[in-house]
Amino acid sequence: METKITSKGQTTIPNEVRNMLGIKPGDSVEWHTIKGMVIIDVKKKIKDPVKFLTSQFKANFDAVKLVREIREEI
Repeated sequence: METKITSKGQTTIPNEVRNMLGIKPGDSVEWHTIKGMVIIDVKKKIKDPVKFLTSQFKANFDAVKLVREIREEI
């Protein structure tokens, strides 16, 4: 998926992403950057964060190692 940035720095969150995250008009999101990645935090309570995160994508990296590295940086 790809979106363009407007001259005001705005972009549209793709419909597929909004549906996957359950984002509705009026919801708030927070933007975070970690090691060159952008994380969008939807301001909704997630019952099981680990299950939620691991269900979102398949990746070729060790999540535990990444969390440890981030903790060391903080």
